[in-house]
This record gives sequence, structure tokens and C-alpha cells, in this order.
Amino acid sequence: MNGFPDMSRFLARYFPVFMGTIFMAIFSGASAVSLAGVTYLRGVDPALKADYSGLAILVLVAVLVFGNVMIARGRSWATGLVAGYLGCCLLFVLPMIQYPPHMLVYGSAVLFPLLGLLLLNSKRHREMRQKLLEVRHLREAMIAKHKAR
Repeated sequence: MNGFPDMSRFLARYFPVFMGTIFMAIFSGASAVSLAGVTYLRGVDPALKADYSGLAILVLVAVLVFGNVMIARGRSWATGLVAGYLGCCLLFVLPMIQYPPHMLVYGSAVLFPLLGLLLLNSKRHREMRQKLLEVRHLREAMIAKHKAR
């Protein structure tokens, strides 16, 4: 019970920005895949397009989940993975302007990764990652201490 107030304060402060980044990444990937279906893959058989889209979503979800789990585990390199995910979504969507996509959908597909990168680079997200790194170091020290016995 002693650690509960600390955990609730931690979650109240950092959980919204952590989840906001995750949601922006989810929306980025979903909008990139859906726009690819109506631009790059517009002449492809619908069944094949559905297979490609499903495979792309599975890969994007795996990368995103792995990156965010590693961030939560205190691995600082995982921030680059999530930033790269968002950057790839943005760079994938930008050339789609040459096909006349729906401007609201296209604008959203550009806005989501930018907002995700902004949240990832926010002061609060950086503070959270620093605290999670400290927790990882404490956990590793406790494990080493326990193994030394």
C-alpha cells in the first residue's frame, strides 16, 4: 500500500501522454494503410489488396507494440523505434498527394504522425522515459542483489 500513491501520481501525470502517443501511432498506421489502398494499390484486385493491407497492419502493430513495451521497460533505444515508425508513416503518406486523395483523410494522415512525434518529444514524455529508466536500473540492481545471495 505504501507505493500505491506514487503509482497513482505517476499514472495521472504520464499515462495520458503515453497513450496519446500510442493512439497517434495507431491512427498514423491505419490512415497510411487505408490511403495506400486507394492510391498506390488502386488498380490491384480487392482480395489481394485486403491481404496486403492485413499484412501491413499486422507488421505495424507488432512494431508499435514492441516499441512501446520496450519504452515501458525503460529501454531508451525504443524511442527511436517509435519515432521511426511515425516518421515512416509520414514519409509513406506524403507522396500520395500526387493521387488526388480525399483532402481531409490525407490531412489527417499527415497530422497524426506529426502529433505523435510532438507527443514523443514532449517534456512530459521525456520525464516519463527518464523515470522508467530509473525504475529499470533499480530493478536490475535488485535482481543482481538477489542473485548475489
